[in-house]
Amino acid sequence: MQTIVPQALLIIDDHPVYREALAEILLKQFSTLGIDIKTASNANDGITLVDASEKNWVILLDVLMPGLNGLAGIKVFKQKHSVAHVVSISGLDTQIWEPKVVAAGATLFLSKNYTSLNIFQKLKPLFEDFQSNKAQSVAIEDHKLRLTQRQLEVLQLIALGHPNKIIADYLDIKEQTVKIHINQIFKELRVFNRTQAVLKAQKHQLLTAENVVSNHTP
Repeated sequence: MQTIVPQALLIIDDHPVYREALAEILLKQFSTLGIDIKTASNANDGITLVDASEKNWVILLDVLMPGLNGLAGIKVFKQKHSVAHVVSISGLDTQIWEPKVVAAGATLFLSKNYTSLNIFQKLKPLFEDFQSNKAQSVAIEDHKLRLTQRQLEVLQLIALGHPNKIIADYLDIKEQTVKIHINQIFKELRVFNRTQAVLKAQKHQLLTAENVVSNHTP
C-alpha cells in the first residue's frame, strides 16, 4: 500500500507578531486541504524542523533575518529532498529582490504588503500536485528526476508548441500554475528555456505514449 506523505507549509520569519498572525490565518484556510502549518523564527530552526519530519514541505522564507539569510537559506532548503518549493517573502522592493530570490532558486517572491488571502492564493497552487499526482522518478545521467504526471502533461503541451495560456485553458488550471510547473520542469531537467526542455525530454524519452495528452488541439 502506498504511504501518503503529509504536506506542510513552514513560515520562517524573525518577526513574531507577523509570523504567528499569518500562520493563524493560513491555518484556517489550508486546514481544509489537509495541509499543516508550522513556524520558525530563523532558517536554522526551520532546517532542524524539516530534517526531523517526514513531510513534504513548502517553505515561506523571509528574505532578511539574523543568521542564515534568505538568499543563502533558499539554496540550503532547495537541496533537501522533502522541500518542493521555497517562496521568499519580504517588505523589500519587489523589482529589486524578486530577480535575486528567483536566481537563488525560489519559486515565487511575495510582498508582505499582500493580504493573507493574496498569499494563500499564491501558495495554494504549489500544493496542487501533492494531492492528485504521483511523482514519477526518471534517472537522467547522475540526476534523479521527480516529474509529476501534471508536469509531464505540461511538458507535452510545450512540445506541441502551445503558449502558457492555451496550456492553462486545456488543463483547466491557472496560468500562474502553468508557470510554476514550467519553472520546476526547467529545474529538474537542468535547462533554461522551453526548447532545451523539449530536446532533453525527447532525448531521454520522457514524452512516452502514456504521458501524451490525448487531444493535441486545446
